[in-house]
Amino acid sequence: MASKQADLLITNARLFCPASQLDGLGWLAVAEGRIAGLGSGQPDKGLKAGRLVDGGGKLLLPGLVDMRVQASDPGAEHLESLEALLRAAAAGGVTSLATLPATLPVIDNSAMIDSISLRASRLVGPRLFCLGALTQGLEGQRMAELGMMAKAGARGFASHLTSVADSQLMRRILTYAAMLERPVIHHCADPALSAEGEMHEGETATRLGLIGIPAAAETIVLERDLALVRLTGATYHAGHVSTAGSVAALRRAKQEGLKVTADTAPPWFLLNEMAVPGFDTAFRLDPPLRSEADRLAVIDGLADGTIDAIASDHRAINPDHKKQPFGMASPGAAGIETLLPLSLALVSGGAVSLERVVQCLTAGPAAILGLETGQLALGKPADMILLDSETGWVIRSADFITPSLSTPFEGQPVQGRVLASWVGGAQIFAMENWQ
Repeated sequence: MASKQADLLITNARLFCPASQLDGLGWLAVAEGRIAGLGSGQPDKGLKAGRLVDGGGKLLLPGLVDMRVQASDPGAEHLESLEALLRAAAAGGVTSLATLPATLPVIDNSAMIDSISLRASRLVGPRLFCLGALTQGLEGQRMAELGMMAKAGARGFASHLTSVADSQLMRRILTYAAMLERPVIHHCADPALSAEGEMHEGETATRLGLIGIPAAAETIVLERDLALVRLTGATYHAGHVSTAGSVAALRRAKQEGLKVTADTAPPWFLLNEMAVPGFDTAFRLDPPLRSEADRLAVIDGLADGTIDAIASDHRAINPDHKKQPFGMASPGAAGIETLLPLSLALVSGGAVSLERVVQCLTAGPAAILGLETGQLALGKPADMILLDSETGWVIRSADFITPSLSTPFEGQPVQGRVLASWVGGAQIFAMENWQ
């Protein structure tokens, strides 16, 4: 490195970064918040550091970029404050996160972005970025102030758990977003087919007497949006993809050269509709848990690059709203602290390579949002995590940092523990008794 003085020096760590084609035992130095040097073996003996960390042979990865997080603050701070969210994210290895616009009030103007961004900047934790609402109040009637929000720092424009049903309005949104060079991030669910649904439509729903949501509800809206992308040339992102039909449509769109990306989350590649028969409302999600064929298609989409990112889809739910009959319970679950180990289950199961999973958690979502994070490389922000990939543990919501305790993975054995997290070289999390 050019400088012989570093703020932080990590040695004896396995540097692993698919975006930089790194995989080997080495060292990394941080100065002024950025990666100032890295290499294999041991650093030059003349290199001095304010803090020295022995990586113990563990994995040093880029910090995770979680592009689908629903904050409860402002509006429902009693469920999860902004501080609690950031602390939970840091413990989960997330060093950058993008919040969806369904706060109270809705993030549909520049003042809301300024306010949330300022509050987050005063807290210790991950970098926080806002996604502006596609429509005013997320009501699907009038386009929100996209230009003003982009100027205030919105990394994209998103819906919540409803789709923009008006095709003309969606065309206008895509046209404006294209001029602003921001992605449109859409929850695809035809309202007429999904509004009253309770779980995935199929044999299991029929047997349980629950109202089904067909896979076509997602794919119909996605296919319409792809047709509008052809008209507008916009950059489009499909959120939490859950069906085989959607994966196939995205694959065709990418082959065609459209500027489309997609994400999914652990429930849709680790679980299927057969988890529902116990009527446990922890499995009440939106989109619903799909068929086994859909689950396998989502995994294939991750493996071959059709799906670009894995997000937590984290959402704090009022526990009273989960203590309802299955169809009446609020959909959603905590996910930010379990994102990494659940994603690593794809690797231990042999379904997806470690390189691909890490890419989908770091550089993939960073590129979608136009962030310079998600990579271990000279000059990049020193956002990193140290991971013990060998340690096994069991998911217990009682151990969560977030006060949101609903998870469909309660009691699930997993492997991989975050030992420490850094943002700009500053440590934001360290496991108890580590070092």
